[in-house]
Amino acid sequence: MNLEGEAKFSMEVNQLWDSLLDEEILKKVIPGCHELILKENGEYDVVLKLGVAAVKGEYAGKVKIEGVDKPNYYILHASGSGSPGHVVAKMHCRLFEMEGGSRLEWNCDAEIGGTIASVGNRVLGGVAKFLAGKFFKDIQKAVKSASLETPIDSAIKIE
Repeated sequence: MNLEGEAKFSMEVNQLWDSLLDEEILKKVIPGCHELILKENGEYDVVLKLGVAAVKGEYAGKVKIEGVDKPNYYILHASGSGSPGHVVAKMHCRLFEMEGGSRLEWNCDAEIGGTIASVGNRVLGGVAKFLAGKFFKDIQKAVKSASLETPIDSAIKIE
């Protein structure tokens, strides 16, 4: 499954970068996040509790950020598994300065297997769109509560 989207923010790109890589903000805004622990090697251990249609469960996994070109680009690798199945994802994130703020463009390839894959791409695509939208709304709230500016627009495309 391929997901892509963009969000526009009325803050400068360095503030956006810092917010997107802030462990405390991420703990609050990643949908279903119950644990996010940074390890010495730069990887995160993560525990999520999510449900797709009638398939609900807990996932344990790893997140790693590499290819960092601060504040312009990074690659996020995520993998997780649990009783409902497994997910492996690679997301490219690009940040751009623009007049009045900044823009984040992202593209994610995800492989999904197990029981969760049985709900079908149409349902999974809808859920993925909802979760991505929730992430950006919650980033907006967290950034606002930290006295930073908020995202002003976002769009998501699923293929």
